[in-house]
Order: sequence, then structure tokens, then C-alpha cells
Amino acid sequence: MNSLYIGIACLLLLSILVYESFKAQKSIEGFASNENYFASYYPKRSDVVPGQIKEPESRFIRDLRYKEEYVDVQKIGAKSDLCRVVSIQDDPGSMILACALAGTDGSSSTHYRTKSKAEGFKFSRDDYFRDINKDGRDDYCRIVKVSPAPKDRWEPMCAIASLEGFLKKEQMDTNPPTSIKDLLWFYEGIMIWYRFKDDMLDYSENTNLTSVVNLKIDEDPTRSVTEGVHLNKTYNLDTPIADQFIRIGENSKMEMEDKVTLREFRAFSTWVKFDVFTNNARIFDFGNGAGHDNVFLGIEGKGNDTSPINETPLSPDNIVCSKSAAKELSPQLYLKSTDADVDRYQCPGPEPIDGTTTDTPSKKRKERTANLLFEIWDKEQRKMRIKVIDAVRENRWHHIAITTSDLSLIPTWVVYIDGQKVFTKESGFLPQSNYVTLNYIGRSNWEIALNQGEYKDERLRGSLFDFRMYRIPMSETKILKTVEWGKQLLTLK
Repeated sequence: MNSLYIGIACLLLLSILVYESFKAQKSIEGFASNENYFASYYPKRSDVVPGQIKEPESRFIRDLRYKEEYVDVQKIGAKSDLCRVVSIQDDPGSMILACALAGTDGSSSTHYRTKSKAEGFKFSRDDYFRDINKDGRDDYCRIVKVSPAPKDRWEPMCAIASLEGFLKKEQMDTNPPTSIKDLLWFYEGIMIWYRFKDDMLDYSENTNLTSVVNLKIDEDPTRSVTEGVHLNKTYNLDTPIADQFIRIGENSKMEMEDKVTLREFRAFSTWVKFDVFTNNARIFDFGNGAGHDNVFLGIEGKGNDTSPINETPLSPDNIVCSKSAAKELSPQLYLKSTDADVDRYQCPGPEPIDGTTTDTPSKKRKERTANLLFEIWDKEQRKMRIKVIDAVRENRWHHIAITTSDLSLIPTWVVYIDGQKVFTKESGFLPQSNYVTLNYIGRSNWEIALNQGEYKDERLRGSLFDFRMYRIPMSETKILKTVEWGKQLLTLK
């Protein structure tokens, strides 16, 4: 009789277990609450919590700039496993994605993990968790480069969660979240991408940079708002010497030729804020010296005459000529090409303004503007010059995008300011040389040219964010999405 009761009790217990397991699976499939009977036996770890830098295993530290999230890798039906990126201090190759499993207080918090960076696992700041194979376990996904330049290709690849850890073989996510789809779109055709959000890395993985005079960026991962990278913030008005700039290149010699191919250059995009309009400040200037294979974008002179703030949107119909605050540099370089002579017939000519200063405008001063210049040179000849009058204002964030309309060899160039088309130039020109050795952000290649006197080119004093260069055109829709993405990170209206 006792054995009969024991048998009945065992049967009831087995029935309960089967029911709870079935209920949990149905809950997962129906996207209802994932809590089930077993979840109460797997509480979140109390010694590993979101937001902490130092790990319980003292040799590890956490990089909060990567995704950390409570997920379910144990298939218990509850998101109680805290997964995060950790590494041994001063050993970047030790970086891993590790999960502190629920219900394992007191044991290793890094046993459940991916391969390390040194073992070939690729990391990306564009990471997320999703159960891509519908097995009840959340997988770790991120956008990674799957083919090298110049035919760069980016895909959302996922490390698959299993019983013991993440599998070595990865799987592509064919239906990533909307935010990831937007980023994949931004990656299409990218040649250079410095976000300048909380690092100074090229997300295209094609270039590296060197900076001058201890230029750094705030890498605090707890800040939800970025200010970009600020050049010459400590600029002294009594001794106006701005000495910070960035130089980029593909190799140790800072040359560009194979990965960043300027002959394929079709679009540029960035956010910029000029604290003060310094003379002929460059956003970027790639070339082989002053007037040698240059492609550059910057402002003309030190800005225009102070005038009433004009809230009328820029458009090709209301662009008019205005005075420049500095003389045209090296007037002897007026050359035979049409664009080289553009100022001779477009405007009366750049004129110096007496008493121009480098001080920050006071609240009583009216807002200053500057003309935007974009030029392309072939060897020592300027082949194309685009000038947009009163394009940018002092001490204000602006998004600038310059793109061709197609991939033709004689393209139409279009300029967008803050997402609005303001200038179109048909029958444009393209760079003819891929090999460039002096590639600057925030500095002009003409800075050290002789005989410039008081009108010497000066370095950019201001901030940059989301600096991109593409080998394919940017559509207007893509530009508008880029502006929207940047406004959220800069907290602009």
C-alpha cells in the first residue's frame, strides 16, 4: 500500500513538472509574462549589478559603453542573467562578453562567456541581445565588419547562447531591431566614420588618428548626452594660439590610398559648432600640402559682417554675396579652370574688414555667420569650388552634408545644411588622386604656406560630432535620418 501511495505521489509530482515546463514554453511563445515556477529558484545575483565598474572577480573591470542587460540565457523563462562586457585591466585582448547567471551567487560570474577578443571574437559598440533562433535563450548580437576595404560589408552577427556558454559558430540576424537597421544603413558605403561620441575610433576600421597637444574626449559611459570632440577649448584670447588638431591615415605614416580611396569619394557628413570663426578654419583638409591634391571643407575668412539675425531658411534662391572678413589667400593661384575664377564674377571680391577680433560675441552682439567653402584640387589646380553664403552661425550646432547625386564621373554636387538642400552644382568634379599624406581634421594644409601675413589660416576652434565620408551618395532620406540620429545624441530640438 505504501508503495502505491509513493507511486501516486511521484506521478503527481511528474505531472506538475510537465505542466510548469509546458506553461513556461507557451508563455515564451506567446510573448506573455516569462515568469514561471522555476524562476523563483533562480534569483538575480546580488553581487553583480548593473552600472558597476569593478567586478566581484577583482581582476576584471567592466566597460559600460557596451550593452549590459538582464537577459535569459539559461532558458528559465525569466530575464535574470546579467550579461556585460568585461576585460582584465590593461589587457584589451582579454575582453569577453560574460553573463552572471541567476541563482549562482558566490560562484564565478564569468564562466558563461564568449571567446575573448584575442581568440578572435569581434566586438562592436552597436550591440544588442535577441533570441534569433527562437530556442528560449537570448543571443548576443552586434554589427561587425565581415569583408575588408575597399568592398566593406557590415552585418549583424550573433553569438548563439547554449547550455554551457556562447557557441563559437555565429549566425546572422536576418531581422534586427529598427535601431540596428538604421545603423546598418549608415554603414553602407562608409569609408571613414568618427562618431566622437565617447571615443576617438574610426567605426569603419579603415583609419587611425593622432592628435596634437593632449586632445581627448569624455569617455564617461554614464553620460547620455554627448558634446562631441572639442578642439582648442582652452584657447587663450590674450595669446590666441590654437594648437589642437587631428591627423588621420591608414598606416603608421598616416597615408591614405587603399582603404580610403578619394577617387571614389561621393559624400561627406558631420555636425560642427564653431565657438569662434577663426581665419579659414577647416573642418577637414586632405591632400599633399597647400594646393596639392586637396579636398577640403571649411569657412571663408573669419566670417561675415555682423548683421541682423536672418531666420529666413537658406535656399539657392536667397543666397546673396556678402563681404568676407579676410582676403583671398594666394591670389596668384587664380588658375585656368572655371571654378578657380569663381569669385571674380560671382561677387565683387573678398575684402578685409578693419578691427576683426577673436573674442566670443557678447549677448549684445548680433549673431555672426560664415560662408562655407568646399574645394577639390587636381595636383596644383583647383578644379571645383562651392561657396554657400551665410551657411553657418557662430556658437551653434549645424549639420553639414555634401553629396553627389549619382556615381557618374561628372556628378552633380548637392549641399545640405541642417537637413535642408541649400546649393546644387551641376557638372562637378571628383578627386583624381587616391594617395594623400597630410590628412587633417581641424587644420588647413595652407597653414604653413609662405607670405600669408595676418591672413594666415588658423585652426578650428569648436566641436565636431559624427564625422563621416562615403564612397556612395547619401540620399536625402538618409541625410534626414542622420540629422535625426544626431539631434537625439546632442539633445537638440
